[in-house]
Amino acid sequence: MALEIEHTHLPIRGLNLHVAQVGKSDLGTVLFLHGFPEIWYSWRHQMQAVAAAGYRAIAPDCRGYGLSDQPPEHEAASFDDLVADVLAILDALDVPKAFLVAKDFGARPAYDFALQHPERTRGVVSLGAPYSPGPMPFYDRLPEGFYIHRWRETGRAEADFGRYDVRRVVRTIYVLFSGAEIPIAKEGQETMDLADLSTPLPEWFTEEDLDVYAKLYEKTGFRYPLRMPYRAIRKIPTGGLDAKFQVPVFIVMGEKDYAFKFPGLEAALRGGAMDNFMPDLKVTYIPEGCHFVQEQFPEQVNELLLAFLKDHLTCHRSRDVRESPPLFQQDPTLEQSRQAAMAQEIEHTHLPIRGINLHVAQVGRGELGTVVFLHGFPEIWYSWRHQMLAVAAAGYRAVAPDCRGYGLSDQPPEQEEEEASCVWDDLVADVAFLVGMDFGAMPAYEFALQHPERTRGVVCLGVPFSPVPFSFFHTMPEGFYLLRWGEPGRAEADFGRYDVRRVVRTIYVLFSGAEIPIAKEGQEIMDLADLSTPLPEWFTEEDLDAYAKLYEKSGFRYPLQMPYRSLHKMPQRLDAKFQVPVLMVMGEKDYAFKLPGIEAALRGGAMESFMPDLKIPYIPEGSHFVQEQLPEQVNELLLAFLKDHPVAA
Repeated sequence: MALEIEHTHLPIRGLNLHVAQVGKSDLGTVLFLHGFPEIWYSWRHQMQAVAAAGYRAIAPDCRGYGLSDQPPEHEAASFDDLVADVLAILDALDVPKAFLVAKDFGARPAYDFALQHPERTRGVVSLGAPYSPGPMPFYDRLPEGFYIHRWRETGRAEADFGRYDVRRVVRTIYVLFSGAEIPIAKEGQETMDLADLSTPLPEWFTEEDLDVYAKLYEKTGFRYPLRMPYRAIRKIPTGGLDAKFQVPVFIVMGEKDYAFKFPGLEAALRGGAMDNFMPDLKVTYIPEGCHFVQEQFPEQVNELLLAFLKDHLTCHRSRDVRESPPLFQQDPTLEQSRQAAMAQEIEHTHLPIRGINLHVAQVGRGELGTVVFLHGFPEIWYSWRHQMLAVAAAGYRAVAPDCRGYGLSDQPPEQEEEEASCVWDDLVADVAFLVGMDFGAMPAYEFALQHPERTRGVVCLGVPFSPVPFSFFHTMPEGFYLLRWGEPGRAEADFGRYDVRRVVRTIYVLFSGAEIPIAKEGQEIMDLADLSTPLPEWFTEEDLDAYAKLYEKSGFRYPLQMPYRSLHKMPQRLDAKFQVPVLMVMGEKDYAFKLPGIEAALRGGAMESFMPDLKIPYIPEGSHFVQEQLPEQVNELLLAFLKDHPVAA
């Protein structure tokens, strides 16, 4: 049920500005700044979302727009007025500090406000408008018919618009500017002539929405909205080359936004030019997103926005993860959603291991011994959260590192030369049980073979031991995910189409299934997942947040190198003989169970020739992520194995 949006007028610097607001600000305040031809109403979806999440949403009509007064002297307008208006609105509403969310020309005052008033800014979210230290440099590279050139000419757009009623003008702008092409008129043509009048409104913009805009533009007209921004652009200062944002910034770009084709804009975004000004910057792309992406894809934008707000709840959070509190103390919302004991008991540290700092989570006193947990892909230490608490409660010390290059651990400087053996030596315990999952099983097996005197036993989930690693590769089609992800750059391009959170979500949805992920010709692995499929019930949005937050730090390049591009370097072990007990836990709904030869090797006794002390329990409904899916069953099997093989024996 939608919350009721309240409307008021505030006396701001000699004008009465209309402000829409909703929510109680339990978690803070979010101020929305619209663009052209928008009004406060363009943020209707986002206002409801942030209010429902515990924030206060404030959306003014910019001076001269909607229900706000127009300044008496149109020609005196500048972007500095908008910055001053933002400050005055926050003061009038007694808001000490706010997130700023803006699009189109509204991004300019948001950026400038954050630079001038960092103490009043918690973060900036900009849709479709990257930061520029001065007027957009591409203007002079576009032809005379470019819409901004045309609309900057005093009286030209007024004459163009004046040929039609207000409703048709707004309709034409929404149809035209929802497209992927830059609006450029030919000689003898005006911008309004570019739209095909038979083209319907975008499906996400209804006739009722159009009525709201038309009604307000009938009040204001277009003269001041054309003055701000188009005829004020030349007043943007050309300095700012030394600008340095002290707050986090999130830029969301629709890849079907016509602005994405402005000369140099995509290169600046993807090439890292923004990082010079914004040390704490994240850029996310929405593949089908147009210029009005917040109205077109409100659910996607809301998800991205809420994740950003959630990641920056505290006023002065350190961006150096090693100086930050443990993960569960960094995010109050996440902390509340997990067991209180977990947040209090799990300790986090960094250990200098062979030239890099590895993040290690640990809990328990270890009266009965140490259990080292090794995660797989796309996992981090957090994937063992249920098992860590269980073994700690039983009297063991639980140690779960983030593999090098994952989570909060450093990435090796020479990524392309990485080998699996580099991981094997990173374990830090005199004698320990090793518990591995997915590719984490491989260093567990190898460590036990190389260092039986330091290994009390091995537990592996979903990956049997193979004396000839991945011998089934040659039997699989080209679209098999391991083959695709083994190609340098291919998965990066596939993943790069989406934000980190969506990539992790897709992997968890796809790899929780019982079918081997195999793409068809012309298809990538990420395309296999139905985006309407919900997360598994055992993997919450809060869990997804924990993964996404750390992958935003590490990226996927090294996690793809290890394991997928290092598999060919694994040694053959035809004469292997394990001197320690081994427990293999297999979920029968794990897609890996269908890999050629796996089930036959497990059920046919082939493993026993390498592992004299082997036990293989099967979990009928278990998926690839069985330790997260069915933690109680896995914990019971794990604790029984530990009990059967005491360290003192």
